[in-house]
Amino acid sequence: MIDPAQLAHLLRRTEYVARPERMALLGPGTLDAAIDDILDFSGIDTTLPSTIDHDNPDNRWEQYVLATKWWFDRMAFDSPKPMQEKMTFFWHGHFTSAYSKVNSVWAITHQNKLYRDNAVGNFANLTHAMAIEPAMLAYLDNDDNSEGSPNQNFARELMELFTLGVGNYSEDDVIASARAWTGHGLSPWVDGSPTFRQYEFHPTNHDDTNKTFFGATRNWNGPDIIDEILVNNAAKKMIAARFIVAKVWGYLAYPGPPTAVVDALAPGFAANWNIKTMLKAMLLRSEFYATAATQGLVRSPVDWIVAVLYYSKMRSDVLNPQWYTEGMGQEPFDPPNVSGWKSNGYWVNTSAIGARANFAQNAAYQLHKTKNYDYLAKISTTTVDQAIDAVAGLFGLAPLSAVTRGAMTAYMNAQRAVEPWLSWAEVDNLLLMGLLAPEMHVS
Repeated sequence: MIDPAQLAHLLRRTEYVARPERMALLGPGTLDAAIDDILDFSGIDTTLPSTIDHDNPDNRWEQYVLATKWWFDRMAFDSPKPMQEKMTFFWHGHFTSAYSKVNSVWAITHQNKLYRDNAVGNFANLTHAMAIEPAMLAYLDNDDNSEGSPNQNFARELMELFTLGVGNYSEDDVIASARAWTGHGLSPWVDGSPTFRQYEFHPTNHDDTNKTFFGATRNWNGPDIIDEILVNNAAKKMIAARFIVAKVWGYLAYPGPPTAVVDALAPGFAANWNIKTMLKAMLLRSEFYATAATQGLVRSPVDWIVAVLYYSKMRSDVLNPQWYTEGMGQEPFDPPNVSGWKSNGYWVNTSAIGARANFAQNAAYQLHKTKNYDYLAKISTTTVDQAIDAVAGLFGLAPLSAVTRGAMTAYMNAQRAVEPWLSWAEVDNLLLMGLLAPEMHVS
């Protein structure tokens, strides 16, 4: 049997929360079997809902809101394997495109589907596919990249942010890559089309002359650049493998992975680019269950919202998280820039926490308004300790730290000294304290 604390940690990092049914299903088995189950996405329907699978300029904003709410509900409730959504969000923040520039719900959700379908597939294949995805071509301006006027945006980010990292290429490599990617663009606009422009290769816009990339001179074409980085150049592919392993570790464990972890995982990943195999090896590492990992990651705004939705049992139609994400600093489908979102301690700041408090207040109010949960009776008819335990149990916060319990106890004692009967404020505020407890903001 797996140690329950170990399994709960694994599920929080891979499935947002440790759901009781998942704990019960996976607990009797081995860690190896649990990880296999978590990473098995076979048979999952990834069809986009018809309400967002088209472009309509008359209700584009409404489509964007529907898409955001759909994804939140999929993360919190509807996906049979939430790790698929977790990794979809990772690739969304890595191979970044933003709705605010692309201005097409169809394009940004189809890119999202690409990341979902390939969430634990082959990294090299995913990199090739994202390079000609319409949202990416529009976002990094490769649709404007043509011979005689090469645009370097995609060529640079392909190396700097997507595969190699800063310092592992030269400016001459950027220029050569940009020339290689000329002509890889989009079809013309069609008024009234229900879909965005599609990928097209335009030979007349392509630079068909020799270019020198990583010291090799030949007539490079765009996809050749990806193959050189991830397939043919042994030194570069190892740099790329270490770069991606470190970033995934930072997403699932904590930023700054131990060198031993990267040394162990990168060679196997570079050998076949199998994301699932790399993830399994990572999740089996003892370092993933050490204190540095179990206490080392702050929930991003999206992860925290998903936890609130799940524990409150209220879907996005009720809580409307899309109205609060901008203030928290993380809007699905709309990263702030091509480098995606920062992580961990970045989320601990006054404005972001203030925005979380606004959403928590909304959730506490909606929870109380439903009046159909036993914890309401527990808060009013039990001891202070039992009332606090009820709220901690509701939000999966047990065990509470002494500091958190002390603050909640002090509030309850003061409140009951004034109003010994159940009051609206007592329920709302205790729920709010649970949602804003430090334990709720770490995963």
